[in-house]
Amino acid sequence: MAQTPEELSQRAVRFYHRYGEELDSIRQLLHIQLEKLALACTLENHLPRKAIKVVSRTKELKDFLLKLEKKGWPEFYLPSEIIHDLIGARIICWFQDDCYDMLNLLKHSKRLTLLADSIEDYNKNPKDSGYRAIHVLSDISYDQIVHKGNKHQIITGKMTCEIQIRSLFQDAWGELTHQMHYKIAEQKRSQYNELVSSLADRLCTEDKEAVAIRKLLQKEKEKIQGSGFKDR
Repeated sequence: MAQTPEELSQRAVRFYHRYGEELDSIRQLLHIQLEKLALACTLENHLPRKAIKVVSRTKELKDFLLKLEKKGWPEFYLPSEIIHDLIGARIICWFQDDCYDMLNLLKHSKRLTLLADSIEDYNKNPKDSGYRAIHVLSDISYDQIVHKGNKHQIITGKMTCEIQIRSLFQDAWGELTHQMHYKIAEQKRSQYNELVSSLADRLCTEDKEAVAIRKLLQKEKEKIQGSGFKDR
């Protein structure tokens, strides 16, 4: 028998209260793994450690319920099976080239498993608003405690998480427009969309300039290191 939206909402709340602490533990695990990949990327590209930043969050209950409502309260066994961004992370890179380096590291990670066909590259295909980033879904494995009979056992659990990869300019654009989006009157929406899209296009050009600067600096560094090696 199909459940009503109210019943599904109550189930979602019970799920959240029961597994909320576990969700945050999984978020921390995801954060640690992404930090390790970020470190590997900066070392490989001779960049300062702060050139790639990782932030993560667990979706709040009110946002969780709102998303279920927007989906029309679909039937579920576990709501995490239909909402894949209960746990989310953002990787912010100084340079857009490093966004693709991070994506490649994610693909080869031993701890994370990218879902087939989950990669959405909004750098190559920007949204109408001008939004650019790379979105992927990844499963992360963790130790899960379950109650069986009179005993507790540890089994391998799995949770799907959303990971966004943005350049520093893209992240600044996203933060700015996120704060403004809900404050624009409907009659001004068309003008607003035109302005933010234009801003995104200009920042895309700045991203390319930043990559060109990085390549120039790295070439100079390699030249100096090469000269030093020959002198020894």
